[in-house]
Amino acid sequence: MGPALLEQPGGQGMDMVKRGLERLELVSGETMAAEDAGPAAGKSLEEAIHITDIDPLTVDLPLAIAQLSTQLEQRRVSVPEKAEPIFERLRRWADKPQRPKVGEVMNRISALLLAEGLDRTAIEGLKRAKGPAEWMDGQFTQLVAAVFRPVLVDLVARWTLPEAPAAVFHHLGASIAADRMHISVAYAAGCLLPTAPQIRGLVMAYFRTRVPTCIAEQALAATEVESAEYTLVVTWRLLRRLPEVVSGVEAWGWEAPLAALMSRRHSETARLLACECLSLVKALSDRGRAQLLRTLEIDSAQLARTLAWLEHGEQQYAQAARAQLVAQNRTGFEQRIWCESGDHRWLDESQLSSCVASVGGVLLHAHESARNSGELVVTPLVARNIHAMALATSRREPVLLQGAAGSGKTSLVEWVARRTGNELVTIHLSGNMDAKVLLGNYVTTQRAGDFEWQPGLLTTAVTEGRWVLVENIDLAPPDVIQTLLPLLESHTLFVASRGQSISAHVQFRLFATLSADARAAARADGLLGSSVWTRLEIGSLDAEMAEIIRGAFPGLADDAEALARAFRDIRDIVADATPAGRGPALSTRDLIRWCTRLRAFSGDGFARFQEAVDTFTLREPDYERWRVLVQRVGAVLGVAAARVDQYIDQHSPGVVKTGRTLKIGRAALTIDKAAPAGERMPFADTHHSRRLLERIAACVRLGEPALLMGETGTGKTTVVQHLAALAGRTLSVFNLSQQSDASDLLGGFRPVDIGLIALRLRESFDVLFARTVSVRKNAAFLDKARAAFGKRDWKRLIGLYRAALKNARQMLAAAREQLNETQGEPPSTKRARLTAASVGELAEEWDAFERHLGEFEAMRGAKMAFSFVEGALVKAARTGAWILLDEVNLASPETLACLGGLLQRERSLLLAETGTRVACHPEFRLFACMNPATDVGKRDLPPALRSSFSEMFVHAPDANSDDLLAIVRAHLPANAPAALCHRVIAFYRAAKARAAEHALVDGANQRPHYSLRTLTRGLTYAREHAQAYSLRRALYDGLFMTFATQLEGATQAVLVRELHAVFAGENLAQILRQTPPARGADAVLVQGFWLPTGREEAEDADSGYVITRSVEAKIASLARAVMCGRYP
Repeated sequence: MGPALLEQPGGQGMDMVKRGLERLELVSGETMAAEDAGPAAGKSLEEAIHITDIDPLTVDLPLAIAQLSTQLEQRRVSVPEKAEPIFERLRRWADKPQRPKVGEVMNRISALLLAEGLDRTAIEGLKRAKGPAEWMDGQFTQLVAAVFRPVLVDLVARWTLPEAPAAVFHHLGASIAADRMHISVAYAAGCLLPTAPQIRGLVMAYFRTRVPTCIAEQALAATEVESAEYTLVVTWRLLRRLPEVVSGVEAWGWEAPLAALMSRRHSETARLLACECLSLVKALSDRGRAQLLRTLEIDSAQLARTLAWLEHGEQQYAQAARAQLVAQNRTGFEQRIWCESGDHRWLDESQLSSCVASVGGVLLHAHESARNSGELVVTPLVARNIHAMALATSRREPVLLQGAAGSGKTSLVEWVARRTGNELVTIHLSGNMDAKVLLGNYVTTQRAGDFEWQPGLLTTAVTEGRWVLVENIDLAPPDVIQTLLPLLESHTLFVASRGQSISAHVQFRLFATLSADARAAARADGLLGSSVWTRLEIGSLDAEMAEIIRGAFPGLADDAEALARAFRDIRDIVADATPAGRGPALSTRDLIRWCTRLRAFSGDGFARFQEAVDTFTLREPDYERWRVLVQRVGAVLGVAAARVDQYIDQHSPGVVKTGRTLKIGRAALTIDKAAPAGERMPFADTHHSRRLLERIAACVRLGEPALLMGETGTGKTTVVQHLAALAGRTLSVFNLSQQSDASDLLGGFRPVDIGLIALRLRESFDVLFARTVSVRKNAAFLDKARAAFGKRDWKRLIGLYRAALKNARQMLAAAREQLNETQGEPPSTKRARLTAASVGELAEEWDAFERHLGEFEAMRGAKMAFSFVEGALVKAARTGAWILLDEVNLASPETLACLGGLLQRERSLLLAETGTRVACHPEFRLFACMNPATDVGKRDLPPALRSSFSEMFVHAPDANSDDLLAIVRAHLPANAPAALCHRVIAFYRAAKARAAEHALVDGANQRPHYSLRTLTRGLTYAREHAQAYSLRRALYDGLFMTFATQLEGATQAVLVRELHAVFAGENLAQILRQTPPARGADAVLVQGFWLPTGREEAEDADSGYVITRSVEAKIASLARAVMCGRYP
């Protein structure tokens, strides 16, 4: 990994660099002074270090090898015996370097790091007589690491590869036993970790994958005293510098071999070292350690002297390692061992180890899923941010990214996670987030009455080594901060409810974001533990916007400067028009959305205007201010004012179906004819609805999650439902509330009939059985299984399935042997369909079936069984359906937390109750609706969550008379007179005006809220009952039911007079007396309304119940609502 050299802000002089090197013990942000060194408290990386990137791939290998030879001579460091032939070959190559052999050269340098551990010099310090010892071991290993510091991570990574024995270890000798090589790796790790903490993950990967037994057992098995003592020194050093090895390598058992090594048959030195190792394994306190040492019954003076030597030797070693690193960094800079020109590079990324990635000039441990994503445009500022973040990540430091909204904080973390193949879990915080969402909770299991602990998002990530991004850390409540604090300080998570302490996985990393506004900064400064974070300031990308456009959108490269300039002007216009504190300001994220739309919906200059309107102005809730915004945006983009006004008032995109294509304005969608047809509700084809349809369809086309804001009854949900019906998509509408639980969306264990679980098991067995053996030849066996299933004889069924499982495994084993004999060619039998891949696939599926069979057997005797039932969100994400989350701002923090994965670039859902991750189907789409957070009980979404949506405010369409008339006509029968429709509109507006004047109050003495939802419900009632009651009677009843019944008596009369005006010139009394004949014998007439009767025998009216005129009116209102049967 390349060190980051100091850079004087005002110049590049060599003298300034040298003075900087002399002032600091360590040169780069990637190195640490000691094992307990932490981040610079309260400082950003830029404040702590002025950095200039040194690409590790620019190391001059021939010059570095020559520099190593010189340093060995000058410092009089002896070359280990195993390293001499390797070093000689490296020197010969350096004299006449050849590029094709660079990979072999890197393998030999990697082997040099292991050579010293085979000489057993670590015990020499303990054998020196009298006085504190100087531990001289490790000098060769440290010097090699210091010279090749830029590529140290790659050198260590080569130990972990499957081909390491043939590629690296064989250079040290063909006869070296595997256990000796494991000790050599542990020795090298102990030497390197004090100054190279970035290799922790690689060392852990080696021990987890290549070392089956605990290294302490090798000391127990040693036949020589010196060998046992050396192994224990290496083990003690490793435990001190890599404590994660205790819990991180599950296959190792520590206590038994260490306890055996403390017995009297071993030397005092070995017993003492074993005791110290056991203290570290058990994490004993000073008192516990002293008690354990007393059990050794060693002379106290000898004990004190040996312990002093151990501690003093470690301190001397750490100091010497730091001094050597600083000196070598200075020497490397002076000797120019990093190439300045790319033309003379010896390394490129293809020659790096497969488990290493170069991230911003820093080599990081990467997983197999790592990929070099080109989605991030690396400008100079972005490159600097990546480099600084990679440095902190390599040191396991928690990183706090602070910058303006949309400056790329989240994108930066996501890109680095993808580049290294790490799974990222995003947590959106809010002020009422509960720590149990992060830590976990007890949940039900498949067995009735049983509960088990289910780790939360943070606990799972800490245990499994995932990366966690906490959005808006300044909004975190105190209990969440208290949960995070131990992770920041000691990489430990405490679960107080279980009394559990969890050491973080070596690959776990914690990131957080913080807005740059003054309020967020003030909250962050007062945040508990704020000084523990490594802060990274994410600067403004204003100066690099054009470069970002050119890099991300090559098709717009010619217009990049003009687009960047227009965006800055529009951003200023929107900022001036938006009141302070209401909604996020426009950011680079919005610029990327604009350019994405321009690329997807290519067109003329007016298309740029249309996409700018939809991207930048739709958050404005006030229609008149929105209109002004659109006009000013048009002026910036050079669109004539008359054409802008025409767009605002008359734009009506066409809706055309052609085959399997649905085209709504500029957005074309594919119609899914396989989706089931749902109930088609009346829909008014208005200018307003068409514009909204086009905007939502554009989001669908681009895969953007859409957030529709607006007052109740403006048609948000209706338009999404209509679009889904047009596109033939299955849409699930989920109404959220403060009582909604995350399990309602994601799923959970629910009580089910055990027969249903048996049916699922049978279906999977039948498919798997048919793929493995002949169904025709085993028809008798399958008949027995079906008979057992039909009789619900679960014991018999389980026995049959286990017999089939045993036979299937025998058959697959025989097929595998036959494939091996024929060198992978399929057998020439009649059923020669099995290949090596299919055999392996079938074996995995039979293993999964065995697990499910075991679960079924465990619940067989239970009266009630539980099974995990997927929630609506999981089903939609897995199958590619659409889902609409209504009133999303009322959702609980637990529910909102589960949405984070859906808003990332690679959408997925993490199921807490099963610990599995569900990847989203490409056709899955997410919609959300919410009312403005102005009413009591309603709150806004977390800023980071809200900004991930494409937000649009849906203005009420009733201001336009033509649109309102179209809505009324759409919901009334086709034969409704035009005059009647106009009078209904007049009544609706009069009712809204009376409510606005506070002339109307409801039963709670509150002003009623009338909207298009109120009107359309009344009109729907009229349409459904017009045939039986006549149009006018049904219309009166529908409007009375939705507008008047909620009002207090005195004010109700005011509105009823307005309602009578709808039927002016007609005999309303006669109309209301009309009663249709009964539809059947199972109905009873109540106040003129036919109500269906139930199963119980109807009783006569209670003569003791006094029915006054007011009671009679209320009974009529109730009967009308019951007959409607649609609304609660």
